[in-house]
Amino acid sequence: MANPPASVPITVRGRYLWRGDERFFVRGVTYQVPDAQDPISDTCLPQLKHDVELFKELGLNTLFIYTVDNTKRHGQAMKLLEQAGIYVFTSVATPFSSINRTEPYQSYHRPSVTEYFQTVDVMSQYPNTLGLLAGNSVTNSPSTQRAAPVIKAVVRDLKRYMKIHNEANGQRILPIGYTAADADQLDTTVLNFLSWGDPASSIDFWTCNCYMWAGLSNYQISGYERLVARLQSAALPIIMSEYGVNIQPRQFEETAALYSPQMSQVFSGGCAYDFWESSNGYGLVELVNQEQPRTTPAWAVEQDDETPLARADDPEKTAEKRQTERGPLSIYHDFVNFKAKLDATRHIEHDWEGDIMEREATERGSVDVSQMNWPWEPENQIPDTVVDWVETEDLVNGRGLLYVM
Repeated sequence: MANPPASVPITVRGRYLWRGDERFFVRGVTYQVPDAQDPISDTCLPQLKHDVELFKELGLNTLFIYTVDNTKRHGQAMKLLEQAGIYVFTSVATPFSSINRTEPYQSYHRPSVTEYFQTVDVMSQYPNTLGLLAGNSVTNSPSTQRAAPVIKAVVRDLKRYMKIHNEANGQRILPIGYTAADADQLDTTVLNFLSWGDPASSIDFWTCNCYMWAGLSNYQISGYERLVARLQSAALPIIMSEYGVNIQPRQFEETAALYSPQMSQVFSGGCAYDFWESSNGYGLVELVNQEQPRTTPAWAVEQDDETPLARADDPEKTAEKRQTERGPLSIYHDFVNFKAKLDATRHIEHDWEGDIMEREATERGSVDVSQMNWPWEPENQIPDTVVDWVETEDLVNGRGLLYVM
């Protein structure tokens, strides 16, 4: 069944995502295109038109884009995705401006925040922007947890900027989130810090990369049961931003679990990694360039002395070959398996209680994070803003040159 157009903005209410009055589940993939830093810019429209047909075949409704080029146009590409019923979430960071996990305070400065604001201005134009991420896998070790206060400062600045724009010209206020490198205790500590306290400086949703489920595992053995228990008290929408261990063949049994009633009380879906084949061998499909030699992907090595994995161009990995205007296309068994698991979860019933959600959201917002002990304190505190808000209001209201640094 085709998705309805993604013209209704996704909103956050309590611990879930909503499309109007209907709960919204992310059914997505991570989307990267070789040699294209920003796969949803209008310069990539020919490729995107090709890929949208495959997205529709899979039944996707969401793409996770790692970064966009905020100097390029995106109107045609985002409209194409909107008509296909596909939402997008991405990071405010660019390859040139992001929070440096080893020097977080030095990387928090006015030029970088200005870059983030430009991404907000670009992506807030489109109803199918699901949300923006203040950071992606910034805190990935105990030593980098000290970046958490800087992430919170960026969230605060983004929300204040969107509020000013909304009051001045009605520009949409987007949900702001954060992507964790994992969902272990280290990252859930950061989750609590970023999601508790004043909503004006707290994330609206949280995403995590999760590669716990390997092959033909199950809800208990994989660790998913423990994961759900650990995140049960996190009263905000949670999405798996990446999942899908590359044990061949990829059966995507975890997809069935992710949308089951057991997990949907906590999770709002996720994005399988990765759509296009690359050197790491995680792709669902591949355009075969017959003019360039193929490289063996990272997964195409022996698992043990007796069980070598098939190469990416081996018939055991490829379910179907198609001729397209972009070139020969290999449809992997991974694509077929992922599609089957997504299709099987479309009509599962999900229960929730609105009054509990509202209470949880209120309790989350009432926590005073400054009165709690965090592992990066006392040396690392939330920095004062680097933004001149008087000047910013003048710029937004047309009384100055926008993006003066």
